[in-house]
Amino acid sequence: MEVTRIGEGLWRWSVPRDGVELASAYLEHGDAMLLVDPVLPPPGDDLARFERAITRDLARLGGRAWVLLTRADDPRDAEATAAMTGASRWQPGEPREPAEPSQPIPPGIEAISVGAGQVALWSPVHRALMPGRALEVRDGALQAAPGVDAAPLLVLGAEVVIPSAGPMLP
Repeated sequence: MEVTRIGEGLWRWSVPRDGVELASAYLEHGDAMLLVDPVLPPPGDDLARFERAITRDLARLGGRAWVLLTRADDPRDAEATAAMTGASRWQPGEPREPAEPSQPIPPGIEAISVGAGQVALWSPVHRALMPGRALEVRDGALQAAPGVDAAPLLVLGAEVVIPSAGPMLP
């Protein structure tokens, strides 16, 4: 697992899985912890360190944790992360089960539809965009994935873009 501190209360971690670098974002919004498209390291030292760090940060923040997904059809390790943190879960589209009430997105985060059942998540506080797999780094540049309308994302003025697969731009 590779962990990168991007700024105050903003981190990215990545885990290689099936030949792909899957990445997730950690954001602090006031007393809330937001975990975007979480992927957990395999059992062992990295997972134990991750769990200790998340538990420590939750205690320090004193608020609630949220697991946020950019695609409902790609849950990654959302269930395990929610179980670990006691997090509420938010995803685009309908609730997972008819009996489960739909959760509103946490305050301070905007979900921007990019088509094909996906959203990009925008944090104005951090000036950070989490586009899921809607944007990816190819040939050293940020490009829209096929079938994605990137126009609403380009006007945000993001200072950092954290895709949920592959590298970040330097």
